[in-house]
Amino acid sequence: MLETIRDNELNQLQFELFAFATSHFEFLLTEMMDDFLDGLDLLEEEEDLVSLYFTVWAIFSVQIEPEETIFTQFLNQKKKNHTLRSSTLQQLEAWDHTVASFSIVKKIIDDLHIEVEDVITNETKQVKLSEKHEDIEEGGILLGFLLPYGNYYSYFTMYLDFSASEASSMAAEVLADFDASDYPSAELFMVHEFPKFLLGIFAGQMGGPDLDQLNWTNPKYEEVAEIYKEHSQEEELPKQFQDLGVMLWFIYCQQTNPYFRKPEIYAAALHYLVNENIPFFDLYTQSEIAEIYEVSTASLSKAYHQLKNGLEDELEQIADFMTDDIYDLLDDEDIYDEDDYDEEDDDYIDLEDLFFEEEESSINKKKK
Repeated sequence: MLETIRDNELNQLQFELFAFATSHFEFLLTEMMDDFLDGLDLLEEEEDLVSLYFTVWAIFSVQIEPEETIFTQFLNQKKKNHTLRSSTLQQLEAWDHTVASFSIVKKIIDDLHIEVEDVITNETKQVKLSEKHEDIEEGGILLGFLLPYGNYYSYFTMYLDFSASEASSMAAEVLADFDASDYPSAELFMVHEFPKFLLGIFAGQMGGPDLDQLNWTNPKYEEVAEIYKEHSQEEELPKQFQDLGVMLWFIYCQQTNPYFRKPEIYAAALHYLVNENIPFFDLYTQSEIAEIYEVSTASLSKAYHQLKNGLEDELEQIADFMTDDIYDLLDDEDIYDEDDYDEEDDDYIDLEDLFFEEEESSINKKKK
């Protein structure tokens, strides 16, 4: 009974905190948001969501006075008013230094209770949702600000959910960015880098991690990537496909920790993987790629099937959004007119145009 009362009070404090921020610091937040969104072309709904998440981030992360955030000013005001019960105040104090969390859904306990694991810290938390959401699935990723509620956590106002098929690539990207950074902790990383992730999700400007700074756990893994990049550059593959191959290989290594002696075999298999799984892109036969990398077709084939099986979800996601966008491109009357089409024009579809940045429609936006 007391726990229910406390939780209701904490839910109310969420709304009070947001109202406090938007009323007392409206000019500051508006000015920051204008700079943040400068030059971006977002839909009205997307801009509203970006504004909300940016505001929540600013509440806990932006220092408006030395050693003071919007949240600490709100907390100090509540302390002076002496209107909160001690147990509620204690939980409110625990909200200080809240940062965004990319968390994998490890277990769905029931309609309202789930268990999540932070992608960077591997910390496990029990989370109570305010209402049932059918789209949440085990293995998927939730992005939001988790607030302590006694022996469990609750998301501040909203969260974003991503499917299990997106989880591996997204988790690998976040980890790669963290490993390549100089931040000593995940908390500081999220304090400073969360706006970048917002841009990546809503405006397609994340751009992925710096591939030259990926944290390879084995020198042989990096050697495979270097061999693949060298040959793909010699064969003049579009840079998007070169980077895609490296990122897929990094994800595969993170997931499976493969053991091998000859890196050329996996580099060739990676080249063949990109060749076979990018729609309309098959430029080489298996034997031609084996010749380029000076490996046997049998060893290439074996490594290729290992990569394909290990990256099944990622390849499915790539195929889904690329084929949809390509067919949209071909159906556009301004781009494709059957009467004007010249079957002998080999340059009609530029390979550079076949790789699209990010499918925003795959992002499910959920309210609590």
